[in-house]
Amino acid sequence: MPRVLFQPGLRTVDVERGERLLVAAWRAGVALKSVCGGRGKCGTCLVEAADDDGALSAPQDDECALLPEGGHASQLRLACMAHVLHDVSVSVPPESEAIRSPPRKPYSVTRVPSAPAVSSLTVDLAGAYDPPRRPLAARIEQALSGAGTRQPHLPTQVLADFSREPHFDAARRVTATLFEGREVIRLRGGAHPGLYGLAVDIGTTSLVAFLCDLEAGNILGVRTAANPQAAYGEDVISRMTHIQRDCALLGVLQKLVVDEINRLTTELAQEAGIDAHDIVDAVVVGNPTMQHVLLGINPEPLGRGPYLPVVSDGAQVRAAEIGLAILRHARVCLLPMVAGYIGGDTLAAVLTRDRDFYRGRNLLVDVGTNGEVVLAHDGRLAATSCATGPVYEGAHIRCGVRASPGAIERVWLDPTGEIRCGVIRDPGKRGGQLAVGLCGSGVISAVAALANAGIIGCDGRMRLGSHPGVRPEASGRGSEVLLVPAARTMTGRDIVLTQGDVRSVQLGKAALRAGIELLLQESGVERLDRIYLAGTFGNHLDPNDILAIGMVPPVPVACIHTIGNAAGDGARMALFNRHHRRRAARLAHEMRVLELTARPDFQDLFVACTALAPGPVAQELAC
Repeated sequence: MPRVLFQPGLRTVDVERGERLLVAAWRAGVALKSVCGGRGKCGTCLVEAADDDGALSAPQDDECALLPEGGHASQLRLACMAHVLHDVSVSVPPESEAIRSPPRKPYSVTRVPSAPAVSSLTVDLAGAYDPPRRPLAARIEQALSGAGTRQPHLPTQVLADFSREPHFDAARRVTATLFEGREVIRLRGGAHPGLYGLAVDIGTTSLVAFLCDLEAGNILGVRTAANPQAAYGEDVISRMTHIQRDCALLGVLQKLVVDEINRLTTELAQEAGIDAHDIVDAVVVGNPTMQHVLLGINPEPLGRGPYLPVVSDGAQVRAAEIGLAILRHARVCLLPMVAGYIGGDTLAAVLTRDRDFYRGRNLLVDVGTNGEVVLAHDGRLAATSCATGPVYEGAHIRCGVRASPGAIERVWLDPTGEIRCGVIRDPGKRGGQLAVGLCGSGVISAVAALANAGIIGCDGRMRLGSHPGVRPEASGRGSEVLLVPAARTMTGRDIVLTQGDVRSVQLGKAALRAGIELLLQESGVERLDRIYLAGTFGNHLDPNDILAIGMVPPVPVACIHTIGNAAGDGARMALFNRHHRRRAARLAHEMRVLELTARPDFQDLFVACTALAPGPVAQELAC
């Protein structure tokens, strides 16, 4: 088995022969830039192999095209395109190190009434010689009962852990951490204040973790990262396919995401000045595929009819069972899954909505590699899921990248007709920020701006001669629009929007809009009062853009509200207050699900929704 050594830091990792160097870096905990998600488009994962002598696969033409001039001669390689064949030492230059930039997942800081599933109780013990003489376990249980704990349960393994403390048998005071008021999950000698929990949102492309003080009801810290499973595909179907071909990859994908969560947890704990093993409770949400993989359950049934999850009731597992580096007896709660493509993340988002959401006709939309839609109508909930594809994460776009520094997130035409672009800036860098590509919101913004200017027609066709930037593609397959010339980009290559990119946007937005329309028809709703946009992508969209291309039904702009990382907010609510876990279970039971695959009219409506137009005549709605 080949071994890879990364410098600086002397991190090593053993990999399977043929493993991509980028995957090896993620597994070794080396933070490499990969703006395009490891798809060989951005050239940011540049590393130097020390005289590999055949240790890495030979560079192909597409890799050489992205290397700096003379790069191959100096052993420069792209980690996403180089495969490990033998032991190799790799140097990571500073410019290739990922920047720990602030999270682009906005979140709410609304306080939640504190009623956590865990509690802490400090009690005094009877002495070993006090009559009647009893074993330590019996004295602990007696003290807990005397303090109001009904039928305390002290597992043998928790007692075994306590027995490793110095002079444990002479302790006259202990602090017990209880799960659901009865089961002891930790014992420590003396008084120990503090109760900490972890909330995690596992997205297909990104992770976000919150460290929380459960007693004070505060967020102590937040960290985000790319989901390292992206090395095996941008969407869940690709990852399912990998697992279907080789079931052993299920363990690999599970370990990748657990290791990354553990890295974020360690950073959060160090920043807060606590030990990660002081974290005694956790709530994790994600789409059904992510939740299955985290639990080590094969998600392959989700990828074929009837698209049912293996388990739908959610789960409570001990942290040690999945390798989470917190208190090993702590429970990790995963919220229920409503259907094969509607998971705990959707339920968590719904948890954040107050009573007003259930009055009238309100829509919650979370768009990513999959689109989840929940309709609240007169106190009832209905939901559906749309296969929008990874286009909204910047994937499958010629110059697509993730939402990170250098990504174009907004496009417009100035009064002279010149195309202008807004780029995500690196907060730690002074001066101008060169563009590297288009992120999801930039793609939508570009299509909307060009459609409004008549450069792209309602049918999605680019009109040659409509603008100086419109030109034939070099491949001859279609047209493209020049957004940023090579001289003003980080990669030294033109950033363009192609005819194929526009088609990808049309397909993604048509799936979402068709799903929404069928959900409204099924529920007898003719018009909406409000639309709530959730998730990273939704929160960086301009409502005018999505209305212009018909991604959502026509409503006044003021009726479209962004609600931050609602899945992460809901996960924290369930962490701070155990009653929200029960509420999530009720919501999952009550929510009606519309399966689009069972609707024969979906395909015709899907085709109609590919038009880049608002749709029906805008209704004058009062918010």
